[in-house]
Amino acid sequence: MAALFNLVSLALISVSIAEVSQTTSKKESNFTVTDEAWFEVEIKDYEDGDDLKERFTIALFGKTCPMTVLNFRKIVEGYKKGKKLLSYKKSPIHRIVPDFIIQMGDITTGDGTGGESIFGQTFVDENHIISHKAAGYVSMANHGPDSNGSQFFITLNKARWLDGKHVAFGKVINGMDLIRKIGEVPANKNTAVPKKSIKIIDCGLSSLPKEYDLSEDQSNSDDDI
Repeated sequence: MAALFNLVSLALISVSIAEVSQTTSKKESNFTVTDEAWFEVEIKDYEDGDDLKERFTIALFGKTCPMTVLNFRKIVEGYKKGKKLLSYKKSPIHRIVPDFIIQMGDITTGDGTGGESIFGQTFVDENHIISHKAAGYVSMANHGPDSNGSQFFITLNKARWLDGKHVAFGKVINGMDLIRKIGEVPANKNTAVPKKSIKIIDCGLSSLPKEYDLSEDQSNSDDDI
């Protein structure tokens, strides 16, 4: 009888361990990619009088930041809001801080003073789960807490001191070479305004067969994934 009791106990322990293991394996990643957005950028008079046109692609973490990603996706696609169309197309990259960030997404004035969300003029900071722990992280620009609109920036290096202040919601997975080229365009030292015209000439969402997770190494990478 005691032997049978021990066998039953061992079986229950094995089942419990299996359930814990299964639960752990199903733990959701903060880096689940739900969407991919691409941007085609033109740098006027980039080199020897020739313009440069290249693309970069952003992986969006729609499970971690659903509200922020929804706002971003809708503006990428073009969002009709009353009589206005909110779209990143034809908007400039208006700010470059060397070795730090490139900033864009002012879809109303184009000079860094404007921008608008699909929810209203601004919306709240959803969370600060994603860290600015490498180059290529995409994060909302703001004028203080809960002032997100359409402007966003891309890190050129690790910038953890931005954690808790800006909502990061994506990462560049292709085209980091272009991001660095933009980051090297000369800019006014006082205003950070680029000395060359840089515009988003087109953008859209890629067809994603299914969601996928970035690995820890990929989330820490400064390069294409």
